[in-house]
Amino acid sequence: MPLPNKILNFANVIKLDRHIEILLLENDCVIVPGLGGFVAHHVSARYDEQDGLFLPPYRTLGFNAQLRMNDSLLVQSYVDAYELSYPEALAQIEKEVDEIYQALDEEGLFELNDLGSLSRNSEGNLEFEPFESGILTPLYYGLSSFNFTKFVAEKQSAATTIEGKTPKQGVVFVDDSDAANKRLSISMHAVRNVAAAAVFLTAVFLVAFPGSNRQGANDKQQIKSGVLYNIFDSDDTSNASQQLNTLTPTNQVSGVKLQQTTPTITSHYWAIVMASHVTESNARAFVHKLQKSGLSDARVYEGAESIKVLYGYFSSQKEAYEKMKFINKTTDFKESWVIEIGK
Repeated sequence: MPLPNKILNFANVIKLDRHIEILLLENDCVIVPGLGGFVAHHVSARYDEQDGLFLPPYRTLGFNAQLRMNDSLLVQSYVDAYELSYPEALAQIEKEVDEIYQALDEEGLFELNDLGSLSRNSEGNLEFEPFESGILTPLYYGLSSFNFTKFVAEKQSAATTIEGKTPKQGVVFVDDSDAANKRLSISMHAVRNVAAAAVFLTAVFLVAFPGSNRQGANDKQQIKSGVLYNIFDSDDTSNASQQLNTLTPTNQVSGVKLQQTTPTITSHYWAIVMASHVTESNARAFVHKLQKSGLSDARVYEGAESIKVLYGYFSSQKEAYEKMKFINKTTDFKESWVIEIGK
């Protein structure tokens, strides 16, 4: 039976890429039967040091040519939008996919509006290049980049300013400017410092030579009072005290606390989606089947949109893709894609 005219003219009015873009608003993966799956990836905000820009978060798009099994998500979108039956919607999608392949054979490139472009590599396999601006994401509306020059702290050497220093008075200062009235000034601050230094030196000698003949030492090391005339001042005394603290030996070793650091379990990781939009009972049965096949990390994941069956906890997207390729080659589970959790 020939298709109605509304279906024959369908491709001229409605584009496949528009349906994919709308479905990606609420789904992480949209599979086009006979073509492949388009998978959304979240990219966090970041700082571009070269341009000095803070860039907002966005979603980019990946493509997996192995995801060709019909999950009915795209077909149902056609059914709801154009009041078509399920077979009619599926036939329309197949027709548009054929047009994409025809354009690839003739021109080598097919552009999906607001998504990216499809092409073939040297081996004839499909490759997808997403647009740098990302895909439509209402959550990030209004966010744009802004310039924020990185502040580099410069090591500033202390300014070497030459200040005229007033001569420091010693312990005793004689003012003989006036021959008739000579004055003798004694600095009490310096006297206190000299006294403290004298006590300090005495204590050092007593500790260093506990068994020596103190009387003999006193006889040999008689110090005249005039030696104190200009040896010590307030700065010299404080410096001597600091040097003593650094030179005084100590037998006490400060204890070092050994703190055991427990590894932090991050909630942000990548996983492989083995099934999506399934009931909980079917998901648990599928997990049991995966675990019997050797995929012990398979589990049921209840997301915001649907129940999924996930496998693995991977620290990077690259690691997850490598594991997914290995599973596709070595097991019977071919339909899978990578998802980011805790973004």
